[in-house]
Amino acid sequence: RELGARCRRRFGVDPAILIRMMTRLFIPVLAFACSKAPSTGDTAQTDMPVHTLWSGWNHTWGLLSHRLSLIHIKAIDGTTASSGIMGGDWSTGEQWSDDVNYRVHQQRIAGEQLRVEHGETRLMVGPEGSATAVSRLSALDSATLVVLQGFEIDTDVAQNGDYPDDYDPALGYTSRGFGVTVALEDGQVKAQATVRWGPRDRPDVNSAVPFALTGVTVYWTAIDGADGVTSSTYVANQDLAHAPPNSPQAGMSEPLAWSGTGVAAIQGFDLSLTDTDGGAGGDYLRSFGAEIRPSADGTPPENIGGEILTSAPIELGEMTMGLKIEALWITLDPDLNTITGDTIEGVHPVGRHTVPTE
Repeated sequence: RELGARCRRRFGVDPAILIRMMTRLFIPVLAFACSKAPSTGDTAQTDMPVHTLWSGWNHTWGLLSHRLSLIHIKAIDGTTASSGIMGGDWSTGEQWSDDVNYRVHQQRIAGEQLRVEHGETRLMVGPEGSATAVSRLSALDSATLVVLQGFEIDTDVAQNGDYPDDYDPALGYTSRGFGVTVALEDGQVKAQATVRWGPRDRPDVNSAVPFALTGVTVYWTAIDGADGVTSSTYVANQDLAHAPPNSPQAGMSEPLAWSGTGVAAIQGFDLSLTDTDGGAGGDYLRSFGAEIRPSADGTPPENIGGEILTSAPIELGEMTMGLKIEALWITLDPDLNTITGDTIEGVHPVGRHTVPTE
């Protein structure tokens, strides 16, 4: 009663009315302060699914060409990837050391249009040069396509009983090229790997090639929700310059005619080296890759290309380089997705690394 009397004397109003007025004033203010403020730009995407798709890579040895013992490449997220490379003992530090220039192309999609499942398929490629394996989807039975997310080729695996005792498979072999592909068949991911070795080295290396087993891991991404897909196949070949030391060799590319907003992906590639005289020899590799460099904002990339080069102080054979890249352009609704393209590039030592390295 005393409080009510004071309110009436000071404010000239009944306290019950004053309380109702204050409630009407402060509740909307509190509701606004506690609500989530509208977001723009990158912040608007924080609650949306974010996916990363790979669109190719390149590895180029800094000093010399080498045998091939390890290639590893895998998209991790929009700003990091995993990259690995090793050759023989002239690359690892036992006889000499080298490093590698790398490029990894990938795109980050923030939005709810796509649903994805990432996975991997392990294969063992024998002397016949190719192998196929399937992996069943575990979470995305509705997937309509599958693309590469990277791959690994590794010669440091257990060999069979016919393999010679005087050569370490971890030191690799001279190469005639390699490739991987993925396809979706009956709700399963079908992965195929090709690894071609060519005996053109020391006698102990050459004697191991006919018996060599090679481990291959194919990293893939199954996708649902892609409303528009354009497929393109790029095929090219050229005779490589052969006038050692260090012949001027370069890769090949062609323009793309894609349109709209979307992301690029690779379903398969094959990089081949063939003796121009029809022989079975391989060579040391200096540079190799299949690449679609993405735009920064989801507009179509300009070119598709690749290479497998042998430029070196000592070039073992006269070789023809062949390329085949199976690519996809997946169109996306720009009102429902934010797309960012990235090319991660730099230099790292032999071995596997998360890139960019610190």
